[in-house]
Order: sequence, then C-alpha cells, then structure tokens
Amino acid sequence: MSENGFWTDLRREILSQSISKHPIYVDIVEGRLKLETLAELCAQLKYTVVEGISSLSLIVPQAPRATKKELAENLFVELAGTPEVPSHWELALRAGAAAGFTEDEIDKRPMLPETKLYPDTVSAYAMRGKWLEALSFVSLGIEDMFTGFCRGVTGGLKEHFGYDDKGAMYFEVHIGADETHAETGWSTARAHATTQEKRRSVRRAALEGRNMWWNMYSAVYAKGEGKEAPVLKLEM
Repeated sequence: MSENGFWTDLRREILSQSISKHPIYVDIVEGRLKLETLAELCAQLKYTVVEGISSLSLIVPQAPRATKKELAENLFVELAGTPEVPSHWELALRAGAAAGFTEDEIDKRPMLPETKLYPDTVSAYAMRGKWLEALSFVSLGIEDMFTGFCRGVTGGLKEHFGYDDKGAMYFEVHIGADETHAETGWSTARAHATTQEKRRSVRRAALEGRNMWWNMYSAVYAKGEGKEAPVLKLEM
C-alpha cells in the first residue's frame, strides 16, 4: 500500500465507528436523551480536558521544535482559556449546569474508568518517549471525529433542550478548534511516521483513542439511560 493510501484508509477506518453514530448522539439530535445522561456526559468531558489534555502536555518537551509551539498554544487555550472564551473544562461544567444542575454538582461527579483511560494511555505513551503516538491517540482518534459530533449536538441542544449560545459553547467551540487540532495531528503523523513500523504504531494509537472515546460514551449512556450501547475492542 502507498503511504498516501495508508493515511486515507486509516481515516476511513477511524470514522467507520465515529461517535456521530453513537446512540448518545442520535438521542441528542432527536431530543430524547435524559438530562441526567447529558449532565454525566459533560462531567466526563470536563475530565478529558483537566486530566486528558493535561497529560498531553508531557509530550511537548519531546516534540520537534516546529511542533512545540503549536502544541503548547493548543494546550494552553484548552486548559486556561482566553479573555474571549473560558477554558474548555469550565465550558463543560457550564454545559452540564445548563441541563438543570449546578456547576458544583457536575464538578463533583467522579471520573469513570472508561474516561480515565484517556490520561492513562497518553501518559504511558509519553513516558516511553512515544510522543507521536500520544498525539495520534488524541488528534487522529478523537478530535478528527469530534467536530461533526459537536456540530450536530450544538443544534440538538438548542432545538430540543433549551440551551442558549452560552450553555452550548463547549460543543460549539470544538467545531473549529478540533478541526485545527486534527489537521495538526494528521500533518504531523504524515511527516514523522515515515516507516511501516512507525505507521503501524500510529494506527494502533489512533484506534485506541477512537475506541476509548466511543466506550466512554457507552459507559455514560449505560449509567444515565439504563441501556447498553456497543463497546469497541481493539483488533489489529
């Protein structure tokens, strides 16, 4: 397979189980997800920023100089926010509160084991010096498919759940932000995964990220809706 064919096939493979196909997404855009489930989702999304994105900072010292600045800027915006847009973890708390809870109630919800796989896996890659795999876990496996999810969810929240722009901002800002982050991830992977062995390693990491993200939603769905959702397993 040509190098270009590899990347095209990998993106298709990741998107074959996009979270835009998950029952949570379908129930939000059709207006039937329970508010309790929506609150739980936002609580877990907070942890993906506070714990997950924080763990990604471990790869900044390992990344090539040309990549360091962009990575650091992306991480800073997510964790600290800007004068115009609060941090993404604060936006997640706000989105959960808009479902009829307080931000403190959302903040006190524990992190699910399926969510904890995010920081644990990224940290494990980083501690082994595998910065490109850690980046691929997030950018290729999660952020690339999150943009479409957020576009549909933003509309669903406003149409069916009474959210305003402020309440839905977590999802709305990720439409553009994760498009940029995903583009960085794909271009960086293409540039540095130049051997067949390295491309296999990147593929595994990206699919681990995709599966973790999907399975977190399945755990939230089971807890909030009392219904089982499919669970993905890694098959290499």
